[in-house]
Order: sequence, then structure tokens, then C-alpha cells
Amino acid sequence: MSQALYEITVNALLDRDRPLTRADWDAAVARVGGHRVPQLLAELTDAGLVGADLLPGAVAEAWASADRPLDRLPAARWRELFDDAGLAPPAVTDGPSSP
Repeated sequence: MSQALYEITVNALLDRDRPLTRADWDAAVARVGGHRVPQLLAELTDAGLVGADLLPGAVAEAWASADRPLDRLPAARWRELFDDAGLAPPAVTDGPSSP
């Protein structure tokens, strides 16, 4: 996906100004592709569009779908997302830091 298409997807979701449903999230993930899901999650949580019911699954999916999660978001941001979702951060054994 091009950066332009990613931005169009994010902006369309931000313009809705309402929390995402599971269907909204799934459609956005399918559209942006796995390696951009962490960035998508960060932008949408910053905007308050990922509700508490969706957050645990979205965080787990963003981590799992990224080719190298710690290259996609800083470890501190991952810790924040996992904490907010009520999830234990995964163990990382092949990187310099863990969430």
C-alpha cells in the first residue's frame, strides 16, 4: 500500500469521529497491510477511536501482524498499548528491548 492510500484510510476513519467497530477495524487492517497495523493502531488510539472492547484484540493483532514490531513503534509505546489493553507484553528475545 502506498503512503497516500494509508493516509486516506486513516483520515477517513478520523473523520468519522466515533469509536471503531470490530468490522471497521478489520476493514482498515485489511486495507493498510500487516506492517502498518501498529502505526494505524497508534494513530487511532491517540484519536480515542479504539474503545476498551476493541483494544485488547487490536493490540494483539498489531503486534502479531508487524514483521518487526519494535521497528514499527517504540518499546515504550508498545508497553503503553499493552498496559492500556490489560495485556501482558510478549517476551522479546531477539531484540535490544522489549515492550
